[in-house]
Amino acid sequence: MSFLNPIFLFALVAVGLPLVIHLLNLRKPKKVQFSTLAFFKELQKTTIRKIKIKRLLLLMLRFLAIVCLAMVLARPFLPPSLSTGAVNNQPTLYAILLDNSISMNRIGSKGPLTDQANDLIQKILDVSGEKDRFIIQTTNGEPLNLSISSAGQVERRIKDIEVTKTGSFISERLNGLLSALDTAPYQNKKLYIIDDRNPELKEVLEERADDLSTDLALTILNVEDVKVQNTFVSEITTSSSMVGKGIPFNVEVLVQNEGEVIATNQFLTLTVGEETIGQYSLQIDPGVSQSFSFEINPDSEGSITGSAIIEGDDFTQDNEYFFSVQIPSKRDVLWITSESENPNEVSYTSVILDAQLEGNNQINYSKTTLNSLSNYSIEEFDALILEQIDEIPEFLFSDIQQFVQNGKGVVFFPSETANIQNYNDFLALFNAGDFAGILGDYTSFNSIAKGSVLLEDHPVFEGLFQRDSDEELNFTVPDIYYYLKLRTNNSGLGLNIIEMNNGDPLLREKKFGEGRVLLFTIGNDPGWSNFPVKAIYAPTYYRTILYAGSLEEGGLTYKYLGKPFEWSGDADAQQTELIYNDETIQVNPRNIGGAISLSYTGYEWEPGLVTITDGEKMYKTAVNLSKSESSFNSERALSPEVSDRINIVDAGALTSTEITSEIKTSGFGKEIWHWFMLAGFLLLVTESLVSIFYKAETVT
Repeated sequence: MSFLNPIFLFALVAVGLPLVIHLLNLRKPKKVQFSTLAFFKELQKTTIRKIKIKRLLLLMLRFLAIVCLAMVLARPFLPPSLSTGAVNNQPTLYAILLDNSISMNRIGSKGPLTDQANDLIQKILDVSGEKDRFIIQTTNGEPLNLSISSAGQVERRIKDIEVTKTGSFISERLNGLLSALDTAPYQNKKLYIIDDRNPELKEVLEERADDLSTDLALTILNVEDVKVQNTFVSEITTSSSMVGKGIPFNVEVLVQNEGEVIATNQFLTLTVGEETIGQYSLQIDPGVSQSFSFEINPDSEGSITGSAIIEGDDFTQDNEYFFSVQIPSKRDVLWITSESENPNEVSYTSVILDAQLEGNNQINYSKTTLNSLSNYSIEEFDALILEQIDEIPEFLFSDIQQFVQNGKGVVFFPSETANIQNYNDFLALFNAGDFAGILGDYTSFNSIAKGSVLLEDHPVFEGLFQRDSDEELNFTVPDIYYYLKLRTNNSGLGLNIIEMNNGDPLLREKKFGEGRVLLFTIGNDPGWSNFPVKAIYAPTYYRTILYAGSLEEGGLTYKYLGKPFEWSGDADAQQTELIYNDETIQVNPRNIGGAISLSYTGYEWEPGLVTITDGEKMYKTAVNLSKSESSFNSERALSPEVSDRINIVDAGALTSTEITSEIKTSGFGKEIWHWFMLAGFLLLVTESLVSIFYKAETVT
């Protein structure tokens, strides 16, 4: 055991005070005979012995309490050989993880945080031994070589480390350092993390709680806590998944004020290509997020790219957020129906799909029957329409289930001569409920219900109705003559898009995997209802098909820096390459189920746009920093399970001498002064209890 303030050990001389007082009390008084002596002579010898024991016990307790107080002042700590299983007189290997994210560009009262971090590294080098060695790594950008270096080599390396606007790979870098420490032939091993209270680091440590060995001295050195006004874009979303050429859609930009004062005199601008779409003046309270909406009307197919830019913010490193929206050329739909006995019969489906071909059509469709289905591969389509099929073949169950699981859609219309049990087996594939029975009479034209309730904010109806916010929604309500009663379950991810006035669904969506199933409980002919002759029918049916074949993420394609860039899609594996900042990057894609998959580390990438192309097809994806890179005021605390294994030093609030002292104790041992404080407190409590309850003086 060693001491940080050994001078306070001189306080141990104070233990002599109780002893002096005790010795003074032992002086024999001069014997004087007087009348009351007879009373004291009645004290039994055993009582006198108890009094002596009590005095000695109190003396010992007071003696030990003063010793504990002196030890607290001297700040004792256990050396590495006792605190972490290390061995004295052996060289130590120090691993240092340095935060070089954009937040380290802030400037505090002690100077730039980067300079403060370098000073902390220098102090670690100063307290190390001549034979000690080091491994240094950064959190962001290209990884450093995990070579074992001397103190002089580390001093030269830190001069070349700069703050970078690239992704944070804290988890990967921490794993690398722990692995290097584990395999290195050193008995004494220490790990330092120099950080600015990054919330991502706390998440990583919580995830690695079981891997934090009690034999490893792990210390976090926090630089100065600098408060800065920071407003940033935390997320961009689209309100609809149905995007296409000539189809307007809204982009929602979520802006967060991370500062401690209201964000004013700032502006949010959205650009697409070289064009400015719109601009808002910002006024956001501290710690509050606010959403801003912009309308985009695509005039071409392919990728629409742009960015949301904040102007007037104090911290400018994260003021631009990129986005990319993939506008599909067409949705490929396979329409599967039964054999028609009347070759001249006109289907409402063909009327709807053929009508859209005359304008800005978004759907390419193919029609087939069950007998001819073998001529098609359903994986090549974006959506399926199952219409007027009495019984869905069971050999299709697995293929259709996988089709939906992979992000595709199915639109289902029942047949009036259906096998209900077969239908229920089909619905069970998607946990979509079951048909409990049939209501009404086919072709009776007697209304038994009305499709009167619409989920207006659903993508199928979004933007379809023009009305004031306080105006009631009015539309021509269809009458229902005959329908299958769909009994839903409570599995979640299901909702009624159109509901009848009796509460039964007319059109229900059930999400499954990455895709969706859209179930009509009425067939697509006049024998079921007069829905096909209502004005709302055509746009509802067309948009339902469009929605079934749309991407779940609304056409937005984005990735966050800090993880390997991964992409899968339709491209030629032999010709595919990545393009970032006009630089071509060769990759080795893998073929997976009719598509390709590729991966790239992206260590050197900053926020921007990445292009994936095979020479014919081209896709663009936005890459941005994660939200944690812009969150400077995280209040999240580590769990006791983790914090008990880590020494956390608030270096930014300490003087240079105090920092050196803390590094010595945190890196070279474990302080145990609090043990003595607790022991001293217990001793004083015990002394008081003995004084009160130990009744040795008795008279007989």
